[in-house]
Amino acid sequence: MAEWNKNVKLLRILNDNHELKFVAIEGEVEAKDGETKSAVLLFEKTPFQFDDVTKLMKGDEQQFKVDFINDIYHKYTVEAQSACNDIKLAFIHPATPAHIKKYSKKEFSLISETYHLYETIVRPYIEKNQLDAQWVYNIIDGKSERERILVETDEFIILPDIMWDGKAIDSLHILGLVKSRDIHSIRDLKPKHIPLLESFLEKTINFISTKYGISTTKIRAFFHYPPTFYHLHVHFTTLENTKCGCEIERGHLVQDVIDNLKLLNNYYQTKTLYYKVAINDPLYKLLEENQSTQHTK
Repeated sequence: MAEWNKNVKLLRILNDNHELKFVAIEGEVEAKDGETKSAVLLFEKTPFQFDDVTKLMKGDEQQFKVDFINDIYHKYTVEAQSACNDIKLAFIHPATPAHIKKYSKKEFSLISETYHLYETIVRPYIEKNQLDAQWVYNIIDGKSERERILVETDEFIILPDIMWDGKAIDSLHILGLVKSRDIHSIRDLKPKHIPLLESFLEKTINFISTKYGISTTKIRAFFHYPPTFYHLHVHFTTLENTKCGCEIERGHLVQDVIDNLKLLNNYYQTKTLYYKVAINDPLYKLLEENQSTQHTK
């Protein structure tokens, strides 16, 4: 791993999110045999620490330039020769075209997915085009990341999300993986899964509360729909963490899912789900074509 970064050639910015202080870069790596393979690098600035800010204010390297002063409001640009907080880097290599698309900037549109659409269009598309979930199976099978696992039972595993630094509690993000391989998303959930979900929720939230000193009422547990990878998993975050895909058109609270299953046995086999899809995603085109066909009948 020594100096591995020197072998990475940066090609272009895929996504630059100023609000989240995050940038995704497409790169390539040349192997010893001369073959070049794609890579994705994800850079994210970590939260500020008080000691770092103190050094920033007192350091001799910094220059403060006035942007404007208006009554009690002062704004400056601080030119620091050295960063005052760390930068997290996630590296995906070799990266597939699906990874490149996943981390590229997108324009979204809301769609309505009936269960009929799910069965006839969405599910076949997912089975053909979803990201490889081998890394999930490596964790479940004990082949990778054993040292990162926080809790393991016969039914599930929890470990820190790849982009959480493990320190900043406000941005806490724990990933929970169900061991069963035949539950792909909330669309597959039925009342028989309620005991699993309740146990998963209770044990994980209690563990997080104890380990990190967080009240159980400050922890959010939710599913993504559609998920990034189709193996049932749960995201556990603090309420302060708003950059984890918890927006209303994607996040589904685990407790809400449990309640819905108790209300109606086949809730997720009948419910129309509303979510956003990138307009350059082939799935969006398929759904648009289906809608146009329905209108012409």
